[in-house]
Amino acid sequence: MRAVIVGAGASGVLHALALRAAGVRIAAVFDPDTERARALAEACGGRVVDSLASAASVDAAIAAVCGPPSVHVAQAEVLSAASSGRIVLVEKPVATTRAELDRLRARSGCVPVLQWRAGRALRALRRAVAHGELGAQPAVSCDLAWARDDDYFAARRGWGCGALLSVGIHAIDAIGWALGRDIEATAGLTSSSASVGGAARGGGETAAVGVFRFAGGAMASFRVSLDGAGDATRITMCGDGKTVTLEGGEGDPTAGALRWSARRARDRERLEALERDTPGAVGSPLLVPYLGAVVAAVRDGEVPGESQRLPSIAETFAAHAAAMSIAAPPLRRSKAS
Repeated sequence: MRAVIVGAGASGVLHALALRAAGVRIAAVFDPDTERARALAEACGGRVVDSLASAASVDAAIAAVCGPPSVHVAQAEVLSAASSGRIVLVEKPVATTRAELDRLRARSGCVPVLQWRAGRALRALRRAVAHGELGAQPAVSCDLAWARDDDYFAARRGWGCGALLSVGIHAIDAIGWALGRDIEATAGLTSSSASVGGAARGGGETAAVGVFRFAGGAMASFRVSLDGAGDATRITMCGDGKTVTLEGGEGDPTAGALRWSARRARDRERLEALERDTPGAVGSPLLVPYLGAVVAAVRDGEVPGESQRLPSIAETFAAHAAAMSIAAPPLRRSKAS
């Protein structure tokens, strides 16, 4: 099996390595930065192509879209249209506008890259919810306090998305998947800061808060800040006299361990046993097992949406649409009345 990589930055490098680990040959690499494309092509044994059209024409069963979010949909459409049956991997956020999201969902061969779903902790949480262990109306809080430097903000000017969509989408998709329920309502605010850590940021969005209501009354809040001292992720879910907490950094926190609390010791012991018995990855990078499962599904002839191994864009559509809906103006200090 062969693959083509579009976008030779950090994401493209990780995709190339993960696909190679799954036994896929990297046939070609495209990036507008020719030197960057050449470096990745030499590292993975592929060849450099000089345009998106050339990348699309390569005989490859898989294509990975790893460039800036603002070009994800346009590139995915070209790569998908060029080869019937090709699987096109689309990094998060898969789109930056609702119109783009609708267009991408119409492409049946496109697959979102949702590696947090591969972590054992998140899979155990999903099982616990499905078994009713956290009651009929679980309450969830997610805090992402991540640090971003000047280079990140300089590059993000052309991304077309803010903190909640570019960063928070990891957690929004993960919690929506764990709850297994439709999103019924959203509300939120975003904040733009002229500086972060003392450096000018040009007023870009650096923080966001979103509150989501799910079917059945479950609630979740998401708080994202890009002004952290490090990269801290904390997810807590409560319900039916039980609390479960997951803490980690930016890199694949769902591969960590859950911390269970319960009013009754036997409940805690049962939930700890459920986690131990749940199949899933317990180490980083989660992209390796996630893409490994994708490749196995492609080899087995599956189509996107047929199994958890090969999700469709439709399965992360609601999470992306919800994040897009929270596009409030920056917070401003109100005048005293």
